[in-house]
Amino acid sequence: MKNVILFMFSFLLLLSSCNKDKVETCEDCNFTCLDGVEPDVYTNECRTGWTCSFKVFEQSKISTDEAQGVVSGDKTVFQMIRSTDGSPDIEDDEFTEILVFQLDSSQESFSEEASELTLRVHFKQVCFCPSVVFNPIFDGCLQGEKQADGTWFVQVFIDGQIEFGVEAQFSN
Repeated sequence: MKNVILFMFSFLLLLSSCNKDKVETCEDCNFTCLDGVEPDVYTNECRTGWTCSFKVFEQSKISTDEAQGVVSGDKTVFQMIRSTDGSPDIEDDEFTEILVFQLDSSQESFSEEASELTLRVHFKQVCFCPSVVFNPIFDGCLQGEKQADGTWFVQVFIDGQIEFGVEAQFSN
């Protein structure tokens, strides 16, 4: 009987740890960066085998000389990091993507669609590659809105040599 109770408790604990909280959506946000046909859209529901983080840094700025792209400053910086350890059977297949962009600290929302983005946006792929540096992004769409709890709902579409979308809630 003791083993049955222990088994049931372990099973319930396992079930509760697998139940991810569903990320809230921003029903009042009228974002138009993504139209639903994009093949790669990164969300808070990270894909199996990957880890994802979506952070906002107040009183910061972008520094492409720093590994993760963020240092102290007078802007608000958004940072997405998406990484995988790859397969244990394959050497040097680890992979990380970092997207950073910044706004003036006073902004509570943003919306920009252009082939000449004025927001400072950079992207870096960290891998066993010949060149691992932040590259500026000039073409795409960025939209976001700060919520009452301090989090931001953000939608991004990056166009060009690399193409992907982001639809996520960023937090401190």
